[in-house]
Amino acid sequence: MNQEIKISRSDLIAKCDQYLNGEIEERDFENYAWNLITEENIDWDDDVISDIIYQWDSPEINFPITKQNIRLWKHQLVTDEDLLADYNLWNAHIDRQKAICEKNESKWNPINKKLKIEIGSDLNTDPIYGLRHPKVKGTTGWYIWTGEYSESDDFFQPICAEHLLQRRPEIIKYLGLDVGYRFLIDNNGYEDVWYDEKLKNV
Repeated sequence: MNQEIKISRSDLIAKCDQYLNGEIEERDFENYAWNLITEENIDWDDDVISDIIYQWDSPEINFPITKQNIRLWKHQLVTDEDLLADYNLWNAHIDRQKAICEKNESKWNPINKKLKIEIGSDLNTDPIYGLRHPKVKGTTGWYIWTGEYSESDDFFQPICAEHLLQRRPEIIKYLGLDVGYRFLIDNNGYEDVWYDEKLKNV
C-alpha cells in the first residue's frame, strides 16, 4: 500500500518560484496540477491549495498562467489574500466604480474596456494622476500618468483599457467617473477626486 503524500503550501510556493525564475513553463504547471489531481496517493487538507491546483489544471476557464498571476497565487498561498479577480476580471471593479462616483457626486459613466486610454510613463511609480476629457472615436477620454507631467507630443501613448488589469488594477475603480473629473492617488492610501469644468472644453 502506497503511503499518502500530503501537498503543502510550501510545495506550491516552490513551484511558483520555479516559474518566476524561468525554470519551468506554463505547460509544466498544467501537468503538475493534473498529476496532483489524478494520483490516488496524493492529498491536501487546505482549501486554498485545492482551489489553486484546480485553477492551474484549467487555465483556459480560470486565470491564465502569467508572471503576474503566479505572483498573485504565491501571495495567496502566503497571506490567504486572493487578488486574482482584481487583476483579471474587469467586472470585479464595477461596484467600486459606482461607490467612487457616489462618494464624489459624479454620474457613473463607465468605459468600454476594449477602447484606448492614454498613458504617460510606465505607471510603476507614485503618485498616479488621472483626468477625463470628452471621448473621441476609439478612446475613453482618460489620460493617466505618474511622475512629472510633460507637454511633449509623445508623452502619452494609447493602450487598451483592460491592460490596466495586470498593470495597475487599483486605477480601474476611478474610470467610471464622468467627463471633467480628475483623481490623484498613491500606494499609501492617499486619494483626491475633484471636478474640473475646463476638462470638458478640450
